[in-house]
Amino acid sequence: MLTHIIGSAFLIAAVTVSAMSPQLAAEKSCHEHPRLVGKCFNVHGRLSSYNGNPAVRLWNLRTKRMLGVSDQKYKLEGYRNLPEDLAKRLDGDTNIYADFLVCPFTTAKPREMQLICIDTAKNILVK
Repeated sequence: MLTHIIGSAFLIAAVTVSAMSPQLAAEKSCHEHPRLVGKCFNVHGRLSSYNGNPAVRLWNLRTKRMLGVSDQKYKLEGYRNLPEDLAKRLDGDTNIYADFLVCPFTTAKPREMQLICIDTAKNILVK
């Protein structure tokens, strides 16, 4: 009887894990997003939260240009516009300085915030 209960519990656990796995595996990174309008590029900048839309913005420290991380218009199920590890660290009082690989949803235009997604970040410093 005990063997049957343990076997049933194992089977239930295996079915639960296999049902969850496709959902986790389906999430793709930013550079695979189908609505990109150009090649990904590197930005050395500061990632912060703001009031307004988009709420997450990346200030390019080299060009002084503000980029917006799209979280509404270009949100697509199965794709991440902001890596989970960065999203967890970001709050209203936190700035993340790093070398980011970003991909564009819109083309760069003077006096307009370009919408992007963030693929990866290296050399991360959280303040």
